[in-house]
Amino acid sequence: MSVKKQGLGKVYWLSWVVYTCAYLGRYNFSAAVAGIVSDGLFTKSEMGLVGTVFFFVYGSGQLINGFLGDRFSPFKMIFIGSFVSAIANFGMSFVTTLPAMVVVWGINGFAQSMLWSPIIYLVSNTFTGDKLEKAQANLPATLPIGSLMAYLFSMVLMKYSSWKFIFIAASIMLFVASLIWGSYSLSIGKEGRKISSAKQATDSAEKAPLSKILIASGVLLMFVPVMLHSMLKDGVMTWVPTMVSELFAVSPSFSVMLSLVLPVVNFFGARIASSMHSSGKFSEMKITSLFFAFTALPLIGLVFITYLNAVVSVVLLALITSSMVAINYVFLTLVPVSFASHGRSATMAGLLDAVAYAGSAVSSYGFGAIADNIGWNKTIIIWLAIVCVAMAFCAITVRRWERFKKFN
Repeated sequence: MSVKKQGLGKVYWLSWVVYTCAYLGRYNFSAAVAGIVSDGLFTKSEMGLVGTVFFFVYGSGQLINGFLGDRFSPFKMIFIGSFVSAIANFGMSFVTTLPAMVVVWGINGFAQSMLWSPIIYLVSNTFTGDKLEKAQANLPATLPIGSLMAYLFSMVLMKYSSWKFIFIAASIMLFVASLIWGSYSLSIGKEGRKISSAKQATDSAEKAPLSKILIASGVLLMFVPVMLHSMLKDGVMTWVPTMVSELFAVSPSFSVMLSLVLPVVNFFGARIASSMHSSGKFSEMKITSLFFAFTALPLIGLVFITYLNAVVSVVLLALITSSMVAINYVFLTLVPVSFASHGRSATMAGLLDAVAYAGSAVSSYGFGAIADNIGWNKTIIIWLAIVCVAMAFCAITVRRWERFKKFN
């Protein structure tokens, strides 16, 4: 490839900024739920339905855009996705009916599904060796920083105005990010777009059938823990402000403030996973097995949540989401990049993300409905069962994955 190294670095960091803003335009919904429910506009189950539609559309879009990401310009896909997401977030501030909110947030889901696979394609096809390790290590920071921004904006805006301005703030950030991305990607012109064309010509002759790769690598077995970890990650992050507000009788803005602990701790979880991987002592599946095992500890503590206070409960919840973010980093960043030599990095990123967000779709509506019917305590017991099943599947996949990595 003839792309200048300096240009590659700028493209990477701009994509990092765009995806951070994308999280702001995604997790702002989780932060706004407490205010929307508190205003009596919709119930938890109804808001869970909106979240479910988002995750369903996002997951389906990941499947589609994952395959497209190995074939079309990642620059155009990232621009279109971020720009449309900005429009959808702006539209959310004006909707007053449930069907309208479902449609607008669903559009946001598809727009955001256009971002991750092209970013993985750019990273896996432009960096190697230590530079690839560093690029991968920095990607997890987009989640905690983006969600932290979402909660910070939400806390301030709900305190002094209303939840509607949460979506407007995200819209402005995404709009600016999309324009900067579009301007720079145009400035590098044909030289930058060789990232797509030159590498694609080389990869086309090397691609093995996708079904063969899925079986040989153990990815088919990974589908279960990928889905379950996402159920827990997004289920907890979606409902923490509401849970804290209801269980401890605090205001929605205060519960959002307590929830700021989550993204801060989440960052360290992803960093620990990155360090474990960089050491060369732990394979991807060993890392996920260990993190699932660790997650069981704070969940056991939360079973007794009625005897805890709000601060201790949020800290335990933060440990859970931190582990899930670490696992998310392994499944959705490290694993897909491993398929770059097969010309399948974007495809695998989209496929695994689609599976993950199928779990998110179930959790968004399901956990809200479960909490409405049987309470938060029993919901936490269900979370603990999910962790145990996921850990078992990770453990049985370790050998097959390590063998695949060794001989491919």
